Amino acid sequence: MAYAQVITPSAERQLPPVVAQLQAVFDRMDDIPLVAALVGPTRRGPKGHPARTLWHCFVAKHVLGLASTRALIRTLENNPFIAHVCGIRGTVPHEATFSRFFARLASRKYLHLVKDVSRRLTQSCYRELPGFGQRVAMDSTTLKGWVNGGKPKPSDREARWSVKKNTHGKTEFVLGYKLHLAVDCEYEIPIAASVSPGSTHDAKRATYVLAEARRACGKFHPKYVIADTGYSGRPLHQFIKRQFRSIPVIQIHPMHRKKLALEYQAAQTAEWKAIYAQRQAVERVFSRLKGQRSLNSIRVRRLMKVTAHCYLSLIAMQAATELA
Repeated sequence: MAYAQVITPSAERQLPPVVAQLQAVFDRMDDIPLVAALVGPTRRGPKGHPARTLWHCFVAKHVLGLASTRALIRTLENNPFIAHVCGIRGTVPHEATFSRFFARLASRKYLHLVKDVSRRLTQSCYRELPGFGQRVAMDSTTLKGWVNGGKPKPSDREARWSVKKNTHGKTEFVLGYKLHLAVDCEYEIPIAASVSPGSTHDAKRATYVLAEARRACGKFHPKYVIADTGYSGRPLHQFIKRQFRSIPVIQIHPMHRKKLALEYQAAQTAEWKAIYAQRQAVERVFSRLKGQRSLNSIRVRRLMKVTAHCYLSLIAMQAATELA
């Protein structure tokens, strides 16, 4: 759909709140290295849509909680204010344009730069929020892949089955991926993340998430690291104590009570239970990511593209939450 967008000065002073929020999110992100790499050297031929515009469109998709690229295109066509704040000055990009651009974001050349945008937002949290990162909760959530698991050859061969009990105690089987997350319990903002096939055990991914948190910010020295029984075990307890000088507040699995007798005794105190109750912060973060930041709306296949999708949701939450 082609149309000329005309935003008058008087209209700029009366921007809808959602447009003001998007502008604030774009201003908050330090995405200059990513955009510079996406632009690349000057070349001949049609210029197309600027890389910054397409990048902002994808961030807006997750800030607004839109389920698909088509929903994003409809929003840009129906709301010239949103299109304008994303940088569109003419026609809205075609769905194929967005698809090609997302494939670039998810490639090895650029995905680490997308992660760096999230890392720099984490660093700003440490600078601006008192006590940020002192109490950290870890957990994972399953993400249903864009795949038909009933076929002999699934369309996404990197997706794996995960088995997990839901809130009603019933066993669920999901073919897809897992998002492993470490969040701050006080402000409920993501600190570090990792995406894996759905069959990956939580405890095996925990050390990677904690190492990613330290990579995001060298000041990562939490007082408490809180997790449920999925992270129980002596190796992780020792890793948290030795590498971060932190206190692991992890629910002890019945099979580990003898090996972790001292930790199990500590877990019976009222103080320990009060700290462990703060683990619900990570559950609330997952709920908001899925309900408000399009985390559950996966329309891509393969691990790297799913990772890019997850990080866009995290960036949208990090940039928007800091402004609240």
